[in-house]
Amino acid sequence: MKYSSLEELSQDMEKNIITNCDQCGDCVTACSFFSISPLKEMDPVDVTRKMFAVLQDGTFSDEAYLKAFSCTLCEKCVEVCPQELNPMDFHQSVRNRLVESGKSLPGGLSFTLPQKKPYLPEILNSIQMKPSEARWLKEAPPTPEKKEVVVFLGCAALATPDKNFAFIDILEKMGIDFVALIGGKLCCGILNFFAGELKEADATARNLIKNIESYSPDKLIVTCPMCYNQLKNVFPHFLSFDFEVQLLPMFLSDNLDRIKFTTPLNKKVTFHEPCHLSRGIKDDQSARRVIEALPGVELVEMEHNKEESLCCGGMATTTYPKYGFKFTKVLLEEGKKTNADCMINICSKCHISLCSFKEKYPYELTDIPSLVNEAMGGRRYEDKYKKYWEYKDLDKIIEEAKEYIEASDFSLEEMKKIIPLMFQLS
Repeated sequence: MKYSSLEELSQDMEKNIITNCDQCGDCVTACSFFSISPLKEMDPVDVTRKMFAVLQDGTFSDEAYLKAFSCTLCEKCVEVCPQELNPMDFHQSVRNRLVESGKSLPGGLSFTLPQKKPYLPEILNSIQMKPSEARWLKEAPPTPEKKEVVVFLGCAALATPDKNFAFIDILEKMGIDFVALIGGKLCCGILNFFAGELKEADATARNLIKNIESYSPDKLIVTCPMCYNQLKNVFPHFLSFDFEVQLLPMFLSDNLDRIKFTTPLNKKVTFHEPCHLSRGIKDDQSARRVIEALPGVELVEMEHNKEESLCCGGMATTTYPKYGFKFTKVLLEEGKKTNADCMINICSKCHISLCSFKEKYPYELTDIPSLVNEAMGGRRYEDKYKKYWEYKDLDKIIEEAKEYIEASDFSLEEMKKIIPLMFQLS
């Protein structure tokens, strides 16, 4: 069924939950966050009933609020519903109602929404590079030339410019006719959607498609698994477009014959796959084919891999960081047990979470584009975000980032107040 808007889709989603959910509590039992949260002593059925009451008669509770906004988006609950419903739709519907009723957003969620200021990804970008160094556009010009491929880097990618540079290098070496667009003004709307801001999510989705379509591309490559999920599984319900959508590792896997490797990496690696890849998209092969094609690389799997892979903490690191970062630490500890030289991931949001505790672990954090580019003889770009976490020193961060801050829209005084919050500096 085609809907006229995301709001209409969400209304039907809620109606389906109200009509068919039997409040059995299986989705709560399967929830990774539930077992470590303040709700853990409650009966899962009681938690489910409190969630359901929000939809059924508008009865709000602290328990329903916590359960709805603590969702990591890990998708572990999706397979367990005896009614074959999607429990993530249940959580989304509750968030929609809570926000509609005037409830405020938890934690730092509002700082991740592109319409709000301060906007965290933009701040993180402003301490790592000058605007003049960007090899991407914030939005399409009025009358752009046709491009074979549009690359959408997403919002979290603002915080990881080194990875963007590496992927752009790869595409240039491959001779791809492309243009790259970055998140911020352009967004898939997932964060507004998660925050229950349906009109904003709908508007950003339409604006993104409009900008992409202005290039008349044959293909869209997205680097963010969450963006890919929105474009493949959500947008088609209320938007129409005729370009092919591929996630970065799928594109690289399909084009390995066009990639010329020249430099052995001589590394033992392990791979953390983001939840939207392993359980959402259910593609556990594309990234592995690329990793295994890298010269001099040995892949060692973590105990939990593919559909059983661990979550980095996802959205909970933003909404309830005290609990969300427990996932991050468990994942990093499991990576340590492989004795790998580095942990590879493909998600900028995962990377942001993992860097928070990286200094306690002996391996490197890296990503597929960086390794592919290096194996092609390309430049190894510095991961300044990770380095700033390791500094744990405001003056040192400010000193190193000064030239970038001075070229940005932020003042040094503003950054001296914001940076300690971002990097947990006392």
